Amino acid sequence: MTIDASAGPQLGLVLPPAVPPQFMWPAVELAEAGGIDSIWVTDGTLAAIPILDSMSLLGALAARTSRVRIGTSVIAIARRNPVLLAHAFATAQFLSGGRVVAGVGLGGVAAPAEYELCGMTTRERAAVTDEYIPLMRRLWTEETVHHAGPSYACHDVQVHPRPEVPIPIWVGGYTPAAYRRAGRFGDGFLAAMLGPDAFRAAMDQVHAEAVASGRDPADIEPGVYLFSAIGRREGEAEAFLDPIMRGIFGAGLDAMGDACLYGTPDQWVDRIGRFGEAGARTVAFLLFTADLVGDVELITTAVRPQVASAVPLAGV
Repeated sequence: MTIDASAGPQLGLVLPPAVPPQFMWPAVELAEAGGIDSIWVTDGTLAAIPILDSMSLLGALAARTSRVRIGTSVIAIARRNPVLLAHAFATAQFLSGGRVVAGVGLGGVAAPAEYELCGMTTRERAAVTDEYIPLMRRLWTEETVHHAGPSYACHDVQVHPRPEVPIPIWVGGYTPAAYRRAGRFGDGFLAAMLGPDAFRAAMDQVHAEAVASGRDPADIEPGVYLFSAIGRREGEAEAFLDPIMRGIFGAGLDAMGDACLYGTPDQWVDRIGRFGEAGARTVAFLLFTADLVGDVELITTAVRPQVASAVPLAGV
């Protein structure tokens, strides 16, 4: 999809892990109608809170939307069979008319038990991820695939229908290993746990790895993933988000603020602008909220118009 480089970063709504349908679908409709550019789903199985299966929800999004990009942010592909996962992505691409982004990564803070489910350890996941990314691309583009790798083998495998529109793979993460992976394999990079300055430095590392791998750094779309909450009054979003961050990471906004997007709409616009100045073309926000529909409406009416008209991208 073409990105308007004259406007600010594109905005991506990352859906909370398990929203009842009577709230989810009205919020999704509002997001699409209100100019949100992408909608993303999270990944997990053994979470402490209810969480929906990412690929099932991605397929549902394909059916419930018509314009926005839809993607995973991010799916731990090392926990899956690569052929079955490639097929699931290809199915979502077919149903959506070519709007899917495969956001992949290691799963961040995923508990070891998430990998034990599929007979793997967290020590193996990086190497397996590096093996699966090019294998999935082959499954989407080649008539018949033969693969004999250190972690997986398949012979005479076909995935149909193969995507008519290529599925971009965005690599997510916040470590030097993730930056190298994005530089070698990624059509996009979705940084996490980084503020604007650290994001700029991370993209420099991604670009350096791309050059070392014989790739054009300009082919890698830069994005950032932020934990978020929005409020109508100052202090409202902080009061909501701080205990959530402490519950997840054991640290509040005083320590984790760089990884977050919070405050009033004007504060959101300012922070999004700083990421735009640092080079981000997509700002994806995992929205923590007690009112998904109301907060999405606030973002589309009070944040999106300001971002689209007033926030230039770096280098523009």
